[in-house]
Amino acid sequence: MIGSKRLTVWAGLAALALAGVTLTATPARAAGGTISCTGWSYTTYSPGLTSTVRPTTVTVAGRLNVVGPHSPTGSCLALGSSATSGTRDVTALLDVSCNAILTETGTETIIWDDGQSTSFTFTATAAHIASDTVLTETGTVTSGEFLGEKVVETFTAANLAFADCATDTGVTSLDYATVLTILPL
Repeated sequence: MIGSKRLTVWAGLAALALAGVTLTATPARAAGGTISCTGWSYTTYSPGLTSTVRPTTVTVAGRLNVVGPHSPTGSCLALGSSATSGTRDVTALLDVSCNAILTETGTETIIWDDGQSTSFTFTATAAHIASDTVLTETGTVTSGEFLGEKVVETFTAANLAFADCATDTGVTSLDYATVLTILPL
């Protein structure tokens, strides 16, 4: 369903472009806009992830459409907002392992390059899909830009990145490909 909403947004933008409609940047506002971004989230684990569930400090440096050593590519497409990139830095103590099915709740804040921010509450789940590990956060914007809108954010890491799970030090860092979509409810 989220894919179809994203496809609808992209199709609408393509139709406007083909019709010769020029979209002008408007000042960011609290609600009513949409944004879809890709990027990377560099995540470190201390102690490293092993096959044993244990308390672990998880630190995330997330970049949406910001090029850097752990974020080589990205894009953002917004309607009703002048945001073109965003960052988030999060540290949390979680009970995790290499193969645990994680379910957690929390609050995340993204700082946009238009001077605004978006905070949202979320529920996150982890799943092993094909040869990837996929974390999915779903929630609602509770303050800032895009107030009241729905958030879906996915983080994907290739299972090959988990090769050190069987070592004493475990997996100490992962690069996740990230997709964030914020749409009206």
